[in-house]
Amino acid sequence: MSRIFVSIAAYRDPELLPTIKDLLTNCVNPENLTICIGWQHSEEDTWDNLDEYKNDSRFIILDIPYKEAKGVCWMRAEIQKHYTDQEYYLQLDSHHRFLQDWDITLKDYIHYLQCKGYKKPLLSAYVPGYFPNNDPNARVHEVWGLNIDRFMPAGAIFLAPHHIPNWQDHKEPFPARFISAHFIFTLGSFPIEVPYDPELYFHGEESSLAARAFTFGYSLFSPHKPVIWHEYTREGKKKHWDDSNDWKERDDASYARYRKLMGMDPGCSSCTRRALAPNYFGPFETLDAYERYAGLKFSTRQIHKETINNDFPPIKGDYELGLTDKIKHCIDIYKGSLIETDYNSFAVAFIDENGNDLYRKDCDENEIQSLINQDSNDQFIHIWREYEDNRKAHSWRVWPHSKSKGWMERIEQVIEYE
Repeated sequence: MSRIFVSIAAYRDPELLPTIKDLLTNCVNPENLTICIGWQHSEEDTWDNLDEYKNDSRFIILDIPYKEAKGVCWMRAEIQKHYTDQEYYLQLDSHHRFLQDWDITLKDYIHYLQCKGYKKPLLSAYVPGYFPNNDPNARVHEVWGLNIDRFMPAGAIFLAPHHIPNWQDHKEPFPARFISAHFIFTLGSFPIEVPYDPELYFHGEESSLAARAFTFGYSLFSPHKPVIWHEYTREGKKKHWDDSNDWKERDDASYARYRKLMGMDPGCSSCTRRALAPNYFGPFETLDAYERYAGLKFSTRQIHKETINNDFPPIKGDYELGLTDKIKHCIDIYKGSLIETDYNSFAVAFIDENGNDLYRKDCDENEIQSLINQDSNDQFIHIWREYEDNRKAHSWRVWPHSKSKGWMERIEQVIEYE
């Protein structure tokens, strides 16, 4: 009969009401839920009226006009202020579906891990996807893990889901190195010990939260079976940055804070971090211990080979020798600048400060056509390149070649690092 505090941050989301209904319908003990909704909404929207829940004692509705919203981390921090003494904490987005008896299933996983000696287990993952227009038929019935895709130029880690091979053979939750903000299930102590940082905006939310939780003694795991589904595409649906005039300033300040707190800026010692945010990291483990567990090094933006390979943590081999300088970068080219119809090659290179190629991998005709036709609504093509090098590229260059006109004007851009 233990209680669950449910955190739902919602921003102008047509899926909010279906998410609430599915959460309650598939819960064994819905009377034991306390559901706090950060309801960031517009009077123009007709899809998320919460009148039926306003007098329901299980619900805490934070009525936020969308123009007063300050970003998702701020909203989650506001929600956590309403946590009282519930035994469990569940954090969600506002676009989810749920397995029947999800509450008992997740509690059982926590109890199982505690019996194995993990005092404070935490379950999190990029859970499998669903599609509102074809649900439940189009749900993904497999288990996904959560791993690093790259360090972004501004410093934050960009995370991505990955398929867990032979997931059906797993009999228990498996170790994780990161936290997904759209699904966290753990003990009720979490929002007290690891409260959200309202000064972060978006990127960096999940990787900093994982490091902080680890230092407060939480053991990170992912469910070995599908329990909750998440909508990933969300095409045509408003995000905070679509409506905010100052989101870029918030985002830049967030990146700067992230780099300082994660020890990425030169001279950022543990004392500097404590002065900036006391008690940001916990007393049980250090940030360095988390890096060695997860296979990362924030100060040099390096990633361990085992982490790149999606091996389960902790790191098994030599930590220092396994660190690599993985670089993954997206080159965005405005489609309007590609005026020819017969391109058969793009010379794609990353350049050092002296104009020398650091790495080159060209696009052939098939890749060019695939990029151009990928999304008719997108005004840009996106050329991804990945390589290993301990030197930072100064700029990138794309040099298109036309069958009829030969080499065209080069397209170049300096890469802005923080």
